Amino acid sequence: MADYSSFQCDEAKPTCMRCIKSRRMCMPTGAAVKRPPFTIHVENQYVSGEIKRPRGPRSSLTMHRPRMDLQARALAYYMHEYLHGPMEASDTPEDLSKSILAWTASGRTCSMVDLALAAIALAVFSRLHHHQPAAVEASSAYFSLLQLTQDRIAQMEIPAIDEHEVDACLLAVSVMGRYESITLRPAGCKPKGAFGSLQNWSHSDGAMALLGLWNERLSHSSATTVMKQTRRGLIKSSLLRNKTLPEWILDGSRFGESGQELNYDHIAVQAVDIHGVLAGLQPNRISHARKAGKLYTKATRLDYMLQEWSSQFPAAWSYQQHAVGQCDSSASTYTYSPIVYSYNTSGQAAIWCQYFTTRMLVNSMRLRLLELSEPHLVAGIAQEPRWQECIANLEAMADSLASTIPYCLDRFKVSNDTNTKASQAPVSPNKSGEIKPYMVHRVIWPLTIASSIVQTNPRQQRWFKSQLARIGRITGIGVLECAETSHWAAL
Repeated sequence: MADYSSFQCDEAKPTCMRCIKSRRMCMPTGAAVKRPPFTIHVENQYVSGEIKRPRGPRSSLTMHRPRMDLQARALAYYMHEYLHGPMEASDTPEDLSKSILAWTASGRTCSMVDLALAAIALAVFSRLHHHQPAAVEASSAYFSLLQLTQDRIAQMEIPAIDEHEVDACLLAVSVMGRYESITLRPAGCKPKGAFGSLQNWSHSDGAMALLGLWNERLSHSSATTVMKQTRRGLIKSSLLRNKTLPEWILDGSRFGESGQELNYDHIAVQAVDIHGVLAGLQPNRISHARKAGKLYTKATRLDYMLQEWSSQFPAAWSYQQHAVGQCDSSASTYTYSPIVYSYNTSGQAAIWCQYFTTRMLVNSMRLRLLELSEPHLVAGIAQEPRWQECIANLEAMADSLASTIPYCLDRFKVSNDTNTKASQAPVSPNKSGEIKPYMVHRVIWPLTIASSIVQTNPRQQRWFKSQLARIGRITGIGVLECAETSHWAAL
């Protein structure tokens, strides 16, 4: 319950709608609270010596904080720290967070989803608080969830399946994937392992099958937020796995994408498909060289499409560049260069991060395709104008992304002096607070891609990897901590 004196929780689980709307931590009630919030001291008990009189002023009421069980504490922590941050900081949460918030806001209940949320909350709590009992309870909840989900999917009747059941299964499977990402440790990687061995992709395969089932049987109805966000996650995992996308998933409009998001989605799915085909091409094969030449033309067109997409952004979305002065060590940790970008909102910053990262990916593919399509140029390819253009684009986009990360993490403040132009406004380090997990949602995917592109300038890539590993330690997502190891992804 968020506030015992003036705020009444509506008892919805796992967190109530009133607490969500008011941005309060929703504390569980009922069985989770082991004793009332106060006790009554009877004077005769002190006189008789039955209990020892407490020191300090006498009072008939002594307040106590409610004592919750471990799972309730973990859920309250996860909901508050990962999902319910300040409105301006959480307007662009990642795909899984959006799915959880959409499910919670719908008022729907499902024991499978409740168990999934308990498992992930306990896993995060155990990592960040070094709480071994929470780790044990998280593991128990996860394996119970595995069995429950397998049974639930096996019992699904195709003719009677509905969106509610598909949503519940999709969310549970997505959470299981995140659980495994959380529990992974860099020290647990095999010496000769690779990124593919770090991740258990079976959950992605399961989600793809479930979403395909909906598309085949129920696509006459509108896609839910959970389905839309699941599809976005599957597109990302396909990129990391060097896989092409099935035909039925390519049209974003069928899954709720619209406006600027649909325009970007159209570009993104093409980029993932080009990357998947590129992964199968081999040097010194004439047929592959021809195919690489055609793909290079497509990738070049995608780069132009991305620039056209960004040119349609409203003027209010433009970013401002600021020169940073001497910073202390804590602030300089999050800055790559003396230039940082500021934005009007964090949502706009997230969209620009998307743009910078996708252009990095597209130009890195152009470089690889150029090598494959024209092997006779390999010896002097660095002097090739098309190669130089791609390298320049890649480094410029990487610089812009690195200059945006400090703003996304709220690492500096811009002066509000109305007499100074926005681009000339001085900035100073933000020493008022630590980085919270809800702040980093918008940068995890951009940093994942930027740190994985092998053609990126080595100094830039090391910085991206260090930021991602640091975010892994902040959020408790173990797989991100592997960014600084030799097992990390290579795109």
